[in-house]
Amino acid sequence: MKKIPVFLMLLLTMLMPVASADIVNDLNLKVNEYNQYAEYVPSYLESLLGNEVIKLVIVTDDGEEKYIKAITEDAYVTTFEEVDEDTEFDATMIVGANEATVRTIIRSSDPLAEFIAAKDNGEIVIEPVGIINTVKYTVANVVMKVSSLFGF
Repeated sequence: MKKIPVFLMLLLTMLMPVASADIVNDLNLKVNEYNQYAEYVPSYLESLLGNEVIKLVIVTDDGEEKYIKAITEDAYVTTFEEVDEDTEFDATMIVGANEATVRTIIRSSDPLAEFIAAKDNGEIVIEPVGIINTVKYTVANVVMKVSSLFGF
């Protein structure tokens, strides 16, 4: 049996995705990374998710529901915290997904494309709260579809 050089083992270990039992912690780690690139978020997506109070509901692989309060300002995530199901706050949008979909997005080399594909095929459900947010979401959604047709 051949021995694998130590540096190769170290490299492979660093490149392997880290398994975690807690999707909330994994997402929380991605928030800082996302914020580093928030200035590059396309304007149509910024208008969709740029200044929101989001209630994120994730159904874990075990069937448990995790609730997260996320606040975005100018496309930057300024608040990201797990909350109880009955925690009251003035959400402008409710987003639902399962853990497998969320993990696919956060592990992707192109998370924006994965997010859009998951939204388009119904794996991510976005429900705006209130009439103004519904209109804003509808317009942003149309712009997003048109932009994707032209490769933006």
